[in-house]
Amino acid sequence: MVEQAHDQNNSGYETTDARVTPLAQTGLFITALVVASFIGMIVLFRVFAYYQPLFDDPVPPLVENRVASDAPRLQVDPPKQKFELAQNEAAILNSYGWIDEQVKVVHIPIERAIDLVSEGKMPLIAPPATP
Repeated sequence: MVEQAHDQNNSGYETTDARVTPLAQTGLFITALVVASFIGMIVLFRVFAYYQPLFDDPVPPLVENRVASDAPRLQVDPPKQKFELAQNEAAILNSYGWIDEQVKVVHIPIERAIDLVSEGKMPLIAPPATP
């Protein structure tokens, strides 16, 4: 007898409606949360806008003298320019030459400088020049 009553209630679908009150409360809560988030973002961005000038770096004094150009600065041939740069650096590192003739400062090849430093004939760091 109990089985027949149980079979009558087991129709394969809900026989009662969902309660509307919890669904409406959830919808109102989500709506209030979204509105509070928007208000919070507006307040936060206004605080950021107020404090941003305090954290900015000062404007450089030569900013008025800067030449600004809207023209694009493009490299015509980057591999060739990189190769030429490497050649110039190699020429400086592997040759003798003047840095400042008036003060009598020269540059020497890097290999020779390593030899002189390892032999103790040249200090690793130049002493400060006295005026």
